[in-house]
Amino acid sequence: MKLKHLLRYPFDIRLAEQQLASPAKSASESSAATIGMDLYADHLLFDGGRHLACLAALAGKIGSPVVLRCSRVLLAAIAHKPHGGRFLAMPHVNWIEPSRPFPPHSLVLLDVDGGRADRVLSRQRTVAMLIGREPAAKTLVMPYPMHPQQIQDSIDGRFNTLRTQMKAGIFFAGNQNRRYGRDSMHSEFGVLSRLEIVSTLSKTFDVRISAREADGRDDRIVLRDSAVDPIPAQDWMATLASHQFFLCCPGASQPVCHNAIEAMSVGTIPIIEYADRFHPELVDGVNAICFRGRKGLIAAIRRIDSMPPEKRARLSRNVCQHYDEHLDGARFLKRLRDELNTDFVDQVSMPFHNRNFFSTASPPSGRVPLSHSRAA
Repeated sequence: MKLKHLLRYPFDIRLAEQQLASPAKSASESSAATIGMDLYADHLLFDGGRHLACLAALAGKIGSPVVLRCSRVLLAAIAHKPHGGRFLAMPHVNWIEPSRPFPPHSLVLLDVDGGRADRVLSRQRTVAMLIGREPAAKTLVMPYPMHPQQIQDSIDGRFNTLRTQMKAGIFFAGNQNRRYGRDSMHSEFGVLSRLEIVSTLSKTFDVRISAREADGRDDRIVLRDSAVDPIPAQDWMATLASHQFFLCCPGASQPVCHNAIEAMSVGTIPIIEYADRFHPELVDGVNAICFRGRKGLIAAIRRIDSMPPEKRARLSRNVCQHYDEHLDGARFLKRLRDELNTDFVDQVSMPFHNRNFFSTASPPSGRVPLSHSRAA
């Protein structure tokens, strides 16, 4: 555990206790299996603990209670993170000490080797989370999630309404401060940075650029700086759905960004340079408009300009289908919980970071030897 976690512990543990005691906590029992999170490291605390909150939000969508098991020091570190606090305050999330067992028949997600003898796993179904940069070979790959706020706010049936509304123009909204122009996108991933994409389009298509909305015009390219002109969270999905194409500009430390997933969920077609980081990979002209480099980006916009309406509509339908089959995080987690035999699926790759938290030579296994478990 990092020194800063220990130094902040007295304040942060009180914060954690307050979050866990949130008045929104529900006392009702769920018939769905519990999803346990057995955490021994701070691997899920990057990006403000956002992916921890995403996992819990997805569990809530499929009706599963979440039980977090970790040390009090790690619990305090989680509480300090903005999304960690959101996670602990969720009504279906509870915490137990490391010595306590999970409820029977839980699906337990592990952050380190599940073969450790000091765990109390009661013959649980266990899956090791391989959190890192690239998927480990021959593992199931968890889809990159939406922002936890959008997961929590999504309503059954709303996607269908948003998918069928009128769409026009090319859209991007996101923070455009200088950290989104780092050379690491080139050196580590071989793609243009967010600021390079914005700059290229602003210079090449200057008369078409808008800072707000496309307003039903197919020739509009909206480049909105969310740090200057933010879009309220409750309006975000409808704003995405009103545009035909979405510019998938990279994040600050790795290419995939939650806004690309959110756009695809409502049938907005991605314009993307990192199609190979989707699993399965997005296909140019089928469910995405793919490009390479500045010249490729400019050519992609010109291809869109000459694209007939029926092809745009077909692309949008294909994008919806790809999301439903491969990117719907709630559907993935439900399948992992209910359908997959963990004798064969004991690891899941989570390529959400710019470095690996596991050894690629010997990734951890979620399979727990019977000698290390206790009868339920």
